[in-house]
Amino acid sequence: MESEKQESLRLLNGLESGSLSTADAYNIADKRDPLIVYYVLRYLREKYPSSAPASSGVVGRLLELTKTYDKLVKKAKDGENDSLREWFDDTYDLKAFFNQPEKLVETLIEKIEG
Repeated sequence: MESEKQESLRLLNGLESGSLSTADAYNIADKRDPLIVYYVLRYLREKYPSSAPASSGVVGRLLELTKTYDKLVKKAKDGENDSLREWFDDTYDLKAFFNQPEKLVETLIEKIEG
């Protein structure tokens, strides 16, 4: 679980900060659960809306990642259709995790691993 948490956080933080290349981000995401991939992408889209000027770096990285890797888009769609997504959305407000991404990842992984 600890390794899964570290790699999921590495993906989220790397996309947010720009410290991961598109290929590295894909390689990490490809090994994650679809629900994690869905929430990492959704978290970044909601935290950095394309209408905000300061969001251009994150938005650009997300666009490059999703336009380059169709398989990743499918994986995120699978996560969106996961029954745990409904549980999370009914229980939590994603914005509450904007200052604590570690807690988001931890909450999701604990639920996934049951």
